[in-house]
Amino acid sequence: MKTLFEGASCTGQRWVSKTEPELGLGTLVEINKKTITLKFDASACTRQYAIAGAPLKRVIFKPGDEITLKDNTTLTVETVTESNGLFIYSDGQSRACETDLNDTINFSMPENRLYAGITDSNKLFDLRYQLLAARSCYDRSDAKGFLGGRVELIPHQFFIADTVTSRYIPRVLLSDETGLGKTIEACLILHKLLVTHRAQRILIIVPESLVHQWFIELYRKFNLSFMIFNPEYGHGDGIDPDENPFSGYQQGIISMDMLADPQKRRLIIKAGWDMVVIDEAHHITDNTERLEFARALSQTVSGMILLSATPEQMGVENHFLHLNLLDPDRYFDFDAYLSETNQYQSVIQTVIEKIKKKEPVTDFLDSYGPGRVIFRNKRHVVKGFPKRVTRFAPLAADTRQVLRVNEEFLEKNKIRPDAFENDPRVLYLLKLIKSKEKILVICRSKEKAIAIENAVTSRISVNIVRFDETMSLLQRDRNAAWFAGETGAQVLICSEIGSEGRNFQFVHHLCLLDLPLNPELLEQRIGRIDRIGQKNRVQIHVPFIRGSVYEILARWFMEGLNLFNENRDGVHLVFKAFESQLADLLNKTRQDQAVDEPTLSHLIQKTRIFCKDIDRKITRNKNILLEMNSFKPDLARKIIHQISELEQNKDLENILIRVLDHYGFEADEIDRTILTLKADRPADETFSGFSSRSEAATFDRVTAVAREDVDFFSWDHPFVQRTFEHFLTSGTGSCTTAVFQQGHQGIWLETVFVPECVAPEGLDMERYLPPSPIRIVLDHEGNSITDTKKVANASGKLEQDHGAWFNDIEQVKDILLPSLLKKSHEIVKGISKPLIRDAREKINQIAGQEVTRLKQLQKINPDVKADEIFLAQQHLDSLLKYLSTARLRLDALRLIRLQ
Repeated sequence: MKTLFEGASCTGQRWVSKTEPELGLGTLVEINKKTITLKFDASACTRQYAIAGAPLKRVIFKPGDEITLKDNTTLTVETVTESNGLFIYSDGQSRACETDLNDTINFSMPENRLYAGITDSNKLFDLRYQLLAARSCYDRSDAKGFLGGRVELIPHQFFIADTVTSRYIPRVLLSDETGLGKTIEACLILHKLLVTHRAQRILIIVPESLVHQWFIELYRKFNLSFMIFNPEYGHGDGIDPDENPFSGYQQGIISMDMLADPQKRRLIIKAGWDMVVIDEAHHITDNTERLEFARALSQTVSGMILLSATPEQMGVENHFLHLNLLDPDRYFDFDAYLSETNQYQSVIQTVIEKIKKKEPVTDFLDSYGPGRVIFRNKRHVVKGFPKRVTRFAPLAADTRQVLRVNEEFLEKNKIRPDAFENDPRVLYLLKLIKSKEKILVICRSKEKAIAIENAVTSRISVNIVRFDETMSLLQRDRNAAWFAGETGAQVLICSEIGSEGRNFQFVHHLCLLDLPLNPELLEQRIGRIDRIGQKNRVQIHVPFIRGSVYEILARWFMEGLNLFNENRDGVHLVFKAFESQLADLLNKTRQDQAVDEPTLSHLIQKTRIFCKDIDRKITRNKNILLEMNSFKPDLARKIIHQISELEQNKDLENILIRVLDHYGFEADEIDRTILTLKADRPADETFSGFSSRSEAATFDRVTAVAREDVDFFSWDHPFVQRTFEHFLTSGTGSCTTAVFQQGHQGIWLETVFVPECVAPEGLDMERYLPPSPIRIVLDHEGNSITDTKKVANASGKLEQDHGAWFNDIEQVKDILLPSLLKKSHEIVKGISKPLIRDAREKINQIAGQEVTRLKQLQKINPDVKADEIFLAQQHLDSLLKYLSTARLRLDALRLIRLQ
């Protein structure tokens, strides 16, 4: 086959794209001085190229070539003539114009590219091989899906995520204490399920105040874009009333407030989901209407994750309703549940005794039913939390200021920009700023944050940055990064919503210039800095105006709940128990402009007694079985080791930078761990649609956690995956020719085969049969010389050869090359049998043993459902069925001429 670029003048001429040979044969439809336009009927697309540098080749077949026509008949070419700029092919009896050629003639296969003269550089061939090898290590690793989160490698979080995602029906309750990262655990689970294609349609249901927190957490930390279903969603122009609006997006977040609409509830259930996540699930079980909806939704989905506080906080009956949502067949009767719970108390005592004697307790853990459903870690078990120091600061103010502060509490969104001009709380903040420490300030609204910033900057010169919900995610990232830098901003002022999903554990001074009504919100504020990874004592500054509503809140939180000094179980129950009394006292204080001391003291005393009662219940019901099932350090270390092993390997960084360089991206190092990516020359047309979230990127997890404005590249990252997928599927580097100067003539054929099994993505077949490249090198006599010294000596010494040099040598083109290709296929056939046998053994070892384990576990643990065993068996059977269709596909070849 011969190709020419010159002479393009007549419509109907056939051309092929060197960069997209998989498009098939293109037909010239228009040409002028600057551009040439081709239509690719097989791919139903049209491409326009600049004449200068167009990646095109004219297709001309030679005598002896067999061609396929549009009617699928074939013709062996004997003569080639030209008429009006078009080639005419004849076999002696019939003739065919090049316009009659089959559009689906494919040049994406390596051997087709070779015969067409579509070759790449030797560097790209080597890069393709290295990428295939590195990606196969990623595909078979259990860390796949756990690499992409911009999170620290905290053992208990990854233990839970790994345990849950190893199940065929993930239906669990995550109830870790505040600050231990329930949201991160849920995100890790979702990310793993999405990356391994075990879930596609995911719905997250949360209170209105947490909608943006979840969106930001998923997007900023896991590169997952979820659609926010707001109240207006599904309405407006262009919406088809006959279509279900919740079917249009694969992943979405919806507020619980929207569940009040019966029509939306019906459409949500009808839309169909693989996985449903409900945060603050007690808000569902507190409401009869929502609870019935959740029950109906639960019946339609295979996976469900509930996030809620511990049962000690929510009450045992509310906790039972969570279990009932997850498994209504198992947890169908509250009294039966209480009876079973009481029976476990004796088992717990037995386990405690065995632990003291250092005896094994595995059998007890396996038999504990709720241990498969509930994960509840506590701070005293996980450890690593700092101590809190509260700086209580009652401030004197005149009557006018007290009145203004009381009104500020009720009308949070009507704060004037100059409202804090002479506020005593700002004066306290100014003194704190003089300490030169970094300070996080959180208040209720954007307007209040602006007013505080204005008051501070009007008095002193200080690097200060604001953070609120009206800012774009990029702006928030930049502001957070400036605050995190050693020479950056000293003070960050956040609104309540603006701070959601952000962790500032590098700061240890939190200044609360106002206080929320709900203690759960106060815990969230403190949780911004009181987290695992905090290296210093947390200093909580509470300046409040004497005689104002904030004095009541400050003292109730401090003296009643002791909430500033320590994390407390049961704050939801406490707030529900005293919400009305607290509201009455706040209203009375506003009206009288003074605190009713006897009433406040009585409220504080009652709250103390209530909290002590909760503490006694927690101590009495301490469940060591659940704690041990919720965190197994040895298993946690194993998965974290696998993650670290892949991240410490520099293959990803080296390969990605070289692939991006091929597409016109230049990587410049900013410092040791951060680089920038810029396209200084035009990128590949298809590749130009790909973009990462930020120009700056890092491969280092520590840097990524500290610098939220920098993209975190990992094997899981969608930009990385799309880039590599495009490189491989476009055939880049799959065919090349080379010259090796070694003193005598000859020919080598180097082929690369890849295991391929067409199977549903959700089976994750790559885990068992990774696409590891298999390399074979043959000399011109058909001898395998793959592992010889002469091939090893040729590495790095190959020079580029002309792509179609052999086309005029019939003995090479028609005899030698087909013979060597056939020999390569014969050799690889012998390799494929043991390769598939090993894959079958691995399937039986992993998936088969899981079926056996579940069957044995079901005998002692009623929480192992028959459905889960059925799915495990089905998974095993499907793996073995599709493995039987596996083959080794020729992925790349290199023709080497010896001289």
